[in-house]
Amino acid sequence: MNIFLIPYTWYRHLAMAFWCGAWGLAGWAAVLTFLVKFSPGWNPSFDGSVLLSTLAGTVAFASISGEAALRRRSVFSGSWRVLLATLLSVLLALFGYWFWTEIFNRIVFSDQAARDAINPTLVTLRYRVGAFALAGIASGVGPLMLRRGQGWVAHLAGGLAAGLAGGAVWHLLNYQGHGSDLFWAGAGLGLVWGFVHGLLVWGMPDALYAGWLRVLSWNRYSRRIPIDALDGSPNERFVGHFTRGLDLFLGASDGVAEMHVSVVVDSEQKYKLRGLSLAPTRVRRFLEQIELRYDPRKPAPLQTTLKSGDRIVLGEGAHQAELEFIMLPKEER
Repeated sequence: MNIFLIPYTWYRHLAMAFWCGAWGLAGWAAVLTFLVKFSPGWNPSFDGSVLLSTLAGTVAFASISGEAALRRRSVFSGSWRVLLATLLSVLLALFGYWFWTEIFNRIVFSDQAARDAINPTLVTLRYRVGAFALAGIASGVGPLMLRRGQGWVAHLAGGLAAGLAGGAVWHLLNYQGHGSDLFWAGAGLGLVWGFVHGLLVWGMPDALYAGWLRVLSWNRYSRRIPIDALDGSPNERFVGHFTRGLDLFLGASDGVAEMHVSVVVDSEQKYKLRGLSLAPTRVRRFLEQIELRYDPRKPAPLQTTLKSGDRIVLGEGAHQAELEFIMLPKEER
């Protein structure tokens, strides 16, 4: 996971999903290797608990380690977080499997159904759905504890959805009408569980990025300034040709007024562009154009929310300058 390799586009939200999905697949491969290695003396009744707890721990490991890599945490800080989250998820998954098979099934189902539920050779989702659900929740609770309860709804609901989605794929690939292949069923379980977990539980936060203004005009092409303050407090950057005090200087020959526009970022990292001049000021984006020329009849300047990739055109005709608002990793500073 490298923040420099993940651009600020819509598919940045899939980065953690692919990362956790790959680790879920690796967790299934590790369990498969272990079972093949120790199969002569292995008790099949442990298959379910080992598989689900390992996948829960592996997915939790992927979530926390991916965050640590993106935030550039130190080896020590990242390691203890990863180990603790993994251990919590594994223990919770083991407890959930035991509770579902030994307690819940014996209370809810008949004696014969309870015996079927604990039969390790019975491959069906009917008696295992709760175990998948609880293991999925466990994979979300481990990272949740390390994130100090932030986003608890996403962690619990996303973990539950991930476990159930993995269980559904596992069941479909086991089902006789769909080939009944236990090998691909396990692979699909790990991959889908990790993918859904990474998609729903903890995505790529905007806090890892910061807004910049980049000049597209030929005379100052590629010149850029950051919008965010270093301490994360609200900030405002001014653009114009006034000789002193402006953050981005553009010449008057390019149709830029002394104080033409400003970009504001608030404490919630929302960016807005304000038109401060009577000169033409336009924001262009896909199928949309916004005019921000200052209207002296209004008590305050016009403003609009900025999105990454927006073009800002100052002036008109042959005398105009063009800027672009972009989101880049904070480490660019």
